[in-house]
Amino acid sequence: MTTLLHEGPGIAVVLEDVVQQYGVEAMVRSAGGDRPVFCFATGAEALARLDPSGLALVVLAAAETDGSWPDEALEELGELGVRLLVLVDGMDEKDIAHASKLCGQGYLDRQDLDTATLSTAITDVLAGRLYVSATLARTLLGRAGRSRAGSPEIRGTHLTPRELQVLRLLAQGLSNKQVARRLTISEHGVKRLVSNILAKLNCPNRTMAVVRAMQEGLLVS
Repeated sequence: MTTLLHEGPGIAVVLEDVVQQYGVEAMVRSAGGDRPVFCFATGAEALARLDPSGLALVVLAAAETDGSWPDEALEELGELGVRLLVLVDGMDEKDIAHASKLCGQGYLDRQDLDTATLSTAITDVLAGRLYVSATLARTLLGRAGRSRAGSPEIRGTHLTPRELQVLRLLAQGLSNKQVARRLTISEHGVKRLVSNILAKLNCPNRTMAVVRAMQEGLLVS
């Protein structure tokens, strides 16, 4: 299949549901400025039609990542600098579990999905800032709060300078491999540091840990 050519880094919307795809496409076109926007039903189709080096951002659904994208394709996009904005159903624990496995730079609860919020999310993600929509942040913080009932306050948790360094890179959406390269340490070492961070923050995954760190001011340099 012929690769689509375009000028400048574009935005790809990858959603299986055609109605949702059209709706999100319209909002992205309104929020994304002059960037070209492309729509696909699956990640495999997007990769077959587009040159990843010409993409700035992919908007996708957390629940569709397993079957829609080839193995390791999303990680490879990250290596090329393509950022991910993940749509999440915050009321669905399985959907949050899917989202937590991704190294996305933005997480947007479908309840918060409108043109204004999407515009803010796209701006933040393309600027290299982590974006978590308000409804999703409240959901994650509520779950983290319940999971740490009876535990010491996070403010009293002591993260080492190296752990804080890793946490800030996680907040930028970097994968373990990318963090390892940035810090010139082994990927195994990064995994160990991430495990320490999750344990100290009493959070089950990277996304929740970053949201908790944002709330507690741990990402402020």
